[in-house]
Amino acid sequence: MNMQTKLSVPGRPVYREHSGKSPLVRCPTCGARAKSRTSAEITPTYRELRYSCSDVECGMTWVAGLAFVRELSPSGFGTGFREDKPEPRRMPGHEFGQLPLNDTLERQPSG
Repeated sequence: MNMQTKLSVPGRPVYREHSGKSPLVRCPTCGARAKSRTSAEITPTYRELRYSCSDVECGMTWVAGLAFVRELSPSGFGTGFREDKPEPRRMPGHEFGQLPLNDTLERQPSG
């Protein structure tokens, strides 16, 4: 199975590329087969999946949710879920230490 993990950027969920067998999902607009491109764990019991339609003329992309519903057999590790480790959220455009366009840097005198 060929899986790649993308580097984690602070404030952003870690996405992983899917390969191998996955359930058949159809585009809600045209009904063509859809492919899961990436997924991100939001909490230990909820994951968001990003899909894209395989029909070039449609080209729809969307986000779907995968949620834990109920337990069928108890875990050997205990009854609780693992702790959620939320990443601090950053405003859009502030990734990688970027400054907003209206912020100015103080210039150092040259010379």
